[in-house]
Order: sequence, then C-alpha cells, then structure tokens
Amino acid sequence: MSKGEGFGRLPHTYGVNFTSTIHHSITGPTDPSNNKLAGPFVICVTGAGKGLGFQIALSYAKANATGLVISSRTTSDLEALTAEIQKVDSKVEILAQLCDTTKDEDVESLFKATKERFGRLDVCVANAGIISKYLEDGSLPKGITTDFDFERVINVNLLGTVRVARRFTPLLLETDGAKAFVVITSLAAHLDSSGLTPIAYNVSKRGACHLAESMALDHGKEGLLSYALHPGGVVTPQTQNHSLSKGDAWDKGLNDDVDLCGGWLTWLTKERRDWLSGRYLSVNWDVEELSGMKEDIVSKDLLKFRMAV
Repeated sequence: MSKGEGFGRLPHTYGVNFTSTIHHSITGPTDPSNNKLAGPFVICVTGAGKGLGFQIALSYAKANATGLVISSRTTSDLEALTAEIQKVDSKVEILAQLCDTTKDEDVESLFKATKERFGRLDVCVANAGIISKYLEDGSLPKGITTDFDFERVINVNLLGTVRVARRFTPLLLETDGAKAFVVITSLAAHLDSSGLTPIAYNVSKRGACHLAESMALDHGKEGLLSYALHPGGVVTPQTQNHSLSKGDAWDKGLNDDVDLCGGWLTWLTKERRDWLSGRYLSVNWDVEELSGMKEDIVSKDLLKFRMAV
C-alpha cells in the first residue's frame, strides 16, 4: 500500500509520493549499521522516553554515536532506554535527564548538562510532542469548538521546540560537526481541516515547518542545517488509540515501522546535506532517488510551504 493510501486520496502537494519509490521499513541506505558516524558525534533527543524518540536514540547508538543525550518527563522511561542503548553499544556515553520542554528552566538545565558533559553537540532532534486529548466518545476533536486542548498542544509541539532550538542552536554552531537541528513534524502540517487530526496539532506541525525554514535562512551562513521531518505513520503510545474500528483511516494509515524515522535520520545527518536544509522531508521517501533529485529541489526551491496566487 502506498504511503497515505490509508488516509484516502491526498493531494500531490502533500508530497506523499514525492519519490516514486516509497518505503515503510528501513532499507540498506537508511540502516543505521550502514551509516557509521565519525566520532566524536553527540546527539540530543527530546521526548525520548517512548515511541519515535526511543527508537531514534537507539538508531544513533547503532550508528556508533559517541554520546547520547536523552530526555523525557519520566524517570522509568529513561532508565529503560538507557538499558536498551547499552545493549546496543556499551561504550556510548549517555546523559539521561528529566526535561519538560514547556519549562524554560528544564531546557536550560538540559543544555548546561550537555555542554558540561560533552562540550559539543552535532545533532539536536526536537521530538517531544503531543496531540489533543480524546473526547468522551473516544474520538479526536474536530473543529475549533471542540479542541479545548489547543494551548497545551501548541506549548509542547511548537513552543517547546522553540525553547529547545533557542537554547541548543548556539552549541550546534560552536561544534565543528553536523550542526543539524531536526524538528519532528507531521503529514498533518499539510492538512487544511481537522477531519483527521485536531486543528491544534495541524497548526503546531505547520508552524514547526516554518520554524525549520526560518532557522535555515537566519543561521545557514553560520553553518546551521535545519530540517522538518515527517516520521511516517507509526503505531506508538501516542497513536495507538486513534483507530476506532478495524479498517478505518488510522487502522490502514499507521503502516510504517517505528524505527524507520531513526534510520532515516542517521542517513540524513551522517554528512552535511545543505541542499535539504530548511525543507519538509518524509522518511517514506527513497533516499537514493531523493539524492538524484537534488538539482531540481535546489533550483526550484521545492519542499517548502508557499501560498498559491
């Protein structure tokens, strides 16, 4: 099944089939074991306690990162992830710290601990995110009149990312390395209604895409690379209750492996891919085909949000 088919026929402008070959699982080029990182290489992943963040951290451990900064709001989740990372690579240095990205003091503390422990940062993945609370019937809110969780979603998904970006970008720029900031966005950034996902989620994810583009334009001359990455449709603790019946859009649409995003990221950040900086990307795209489209992407300034006039 083509990516996005489970959600119905989507406009081509959503980019679900930007490459003719679509992947739902890791392939050779996106296998972390094929993307060995030249050390020292330090990564910070927020929201690493479960789901995507958990797997992103493991992928970088498999790619031989020398340092991993993992944060979550739950101690037990960080302990579980630390144990799994050590199974993959007992030599990797791990900094595990509680961090609520809605709190400036938590982000500041994580930054200080990272700088003190490693003195560098090559990649920062702003992954922490939530979706609006379910309604009493178990469905997600539709329309502005029912989404009473708007402020919390914006505070975590967008403002939380801003807090992380504002504090960690200087350390990325100081480091002679990848200098990559990645915000985990979503296909929902393209949605113009809340028929599938709540309006607060859609707005937060589109805002994250604009943040990545602005950071690339504002700090690109200093060497910063920033990307907005759609992680695919995956079943995680966050999405496992989206489907209300067998065969509905969510049941059909959540058909990607949860480790695909982490593997794709090891390919993206293994070397400096300036030509993709500031753009919306999807882990479902074939990376070899995408690389062959480099000239078109740059010359036509593709994969950015623009108003049609």
